[in-house]
Amino acid sequence: MQIVNCTESNIESLAQLFNEYRIFYEQKDSVHTSRAFIQQNLEQGRSRIFLLFDDAGVPIAFSQLYPAICSVAMKPYYYLSDLYVVPSARKNGHARFLMDYITDLCRKEGAQRLTLDTATTNTIAQSLYESLGYDREDTYISYHLVLDRGG
Repeated sequence: MQIVNCTESNIESLAQLFNEYRIFYEQKDSVHTSRAFIQQNLEQGRSRIFLLFDDAGVPIAFSQLYPAICSVAMKPYYYLSDLYVVPSARKNGHARFLMDYITDLCRKEGAQRLTLDTATTNTIAQSLYESLGYDREDTYISYHLVLDRGG
């Protein structure tokens, strides 16, 4: 397996995976808009995207991290927005492999933490995150004000 820090040379493979990820979350099928979003993130440096290739060189998973700053700790951290493994490659340790990679990378860069959210119904992801040492949030309540309900 190989993990690469995505550049524009990876956009086609990544756009397809990102589109599949969005479909998983019941969004419209659109490789075109997925590609445009990913390309804009890479061009503007808004996120860091990591692509996992299997031993045959086929892209099978990705993760997308957004940088942020913790004012209280006065240190950078990352928000893990997206993690996706193609259905045919699931239950083979690929998500764990990718999570270990980005955790080590963030630790080496001096990040204060990795933060993520997952659906309350996604018990498989919850199990993975808890097995990796993530603490379930019980202290804070999250609020969202949705300003744009577009797809």
